[in-house]
Amino acid sequence: MTKRVLAYMLIVIVGALIYYPALERLAALSLNNQLYSHMPLIPIVSLYFLITERKRIFSDGATRALPAVVLAAIGLAFYGAGFMYRPGLPENDFLALCIAGLVLWLIGGFIAAFGTAAFRRGIFPLLFMAFLIPIPTFILDPVVETLQVWSANAVEPIFKLIGLPYFRDGLVYEVPGGVAVKVAKECSGIRSTIALVITAVVAGHMFLRSNWRRVLLVLCVFPVTVFKNALRITSLTTLAAELDKSWLDSWLHHSGGVVYLLIAFSILGPILWLLRKTEPKKTQTTGTSFTFTDSPK
Repeated sequence: MTKRVLAYMLIVIVGALIYYPALERLAALSLNNQLYSHMPLIPIVSLYFLITERKRIFSDGATRALPAVVLAAIGLAFYGAGFMYRPGLPENDFLALCIAGLVLWLIGGFIAAFGTAAFRRGIFPLLFMAFLIPIPTFILDPVVETLQVWSANAVEPIFKLIGLPYFRDGLVYEVPGGVAVKVAKECSGIRSTIALVITAVVAGHMFLRSNWRRVLLVLCVFPVTVFKNALRITSLTTLAAELDKSWLDSWLHHSGGVVYLLIAFSILGPILWLLRKTEPKKTQTTGTSFTFTDSPK
């Protein structure tokens, strides 16, 4: 096993050297773009689960060269395509190709060092590294626009519930006091959505056994995000209309996102508890296992 670990460490080092230009740009992106500020934590989380689940993952198994070589080759092809089409690609999409190649390299190297059986047992921490990949713009833009529209739609029933008069024109709301607010892209909550999705994925792996419950927990992130966004928009708008317009430029607007993020966590927590309670007793666990079926091990 020691030789296999050393072999994989060598593969990781070689990969870091090959993909260094992309890794350097990814580090800069994570420092300068708050959308990707979570990225330094991703390899740490993956490594944590590999270490804590090592007895289950790294049992004896035959190595398989062919799938390892295929994955590494596809990864290098992605990397090459990134540089080939780089002049016409946004930085985000260029890095998406390159880092996807790196993740495939790391997974292929894992299979080469430890075998396909170990890959199946360690599939969660390995696939978790996909969160290192920047979201391509052809996916990111529609998601942001959808969250933006859904959040605007969710504001309307809250205004009706609290009895605040309003006039709506698309994404713009006008309320008494000469206050007009637009549900901009910044109001989509995409950053908090990513944070909540990652948290839900980790929590589902740690506390749930059935895959459909894990998927359901992640899917719950999106309505919770929309509600959280609508709550933030309505609270700021109401404060501006009823008290002072300066609330629209206050700390609650610019730096109060953590307050509403905590509200989202307070909603997802009971959902996780309920999903866990509804699992058959034999499948409940306090450990961190990953299975492909609902049946207990």
